[in-house]
Amino acid sequence: MGENRREELTDRFRALAEYLNRQLHAGRLDEWEGLGMTIPQIKTLVLLERLGSLRMGNIAACLGRALSATTTVVDRLVEKGLVDRISDPNDRRVVICKLTDAGEETLKRFWRIGRERLDPAADLLDEEQLEIVVKGLELIHWAEDKLQRTHASMQSTVEQDPPSD
Repeated sequence: MGENRREELTDRFRALAEYLNRQLHAGRLDEWEGLGMTIPQIKTLVLLERLGSLRMGNIAACLGRALSATTTVVDRLVEKGLVDRISDPNDRRVVICKLTDAGEETLKRFWRIGRERLDPAADLLDEEQLEIVVKGLELIHWAEDKLQRTHASMQSTVEQDPPSD
């Protein structure tokens, strides 16, 4: 595939993804506002949802925040019952953060896209078209998951292997 064609397809992909994101999540911000959470708290929950339990330092690195600021955010999430802080059994000085059941349910409720938004669109597609859409979305899911795990792995390596003097 030529570079111009790939660039054109990438531009179309971005535009369609942005459109779908806006259409499917319209009104969801009101739901977050009702939870009384800050953007850093939301980002922390989403990160833990995507990557699973993480060290406090990994959370700070992934979000590009200072460890002290991250600790404050996590403390608030613990108070809300959405995150647990546990000590690493191998090193009690290390704090590992994980979503609680309530945290998982909060995120599921937020991300769940109502059937009323998707079912009518799916009903307009025949079986072959629906299969094409599903395969495309599965590829996007795979690629994004790979990017997230690669990023987390790189952050973990940096934290575990500090540069020597």
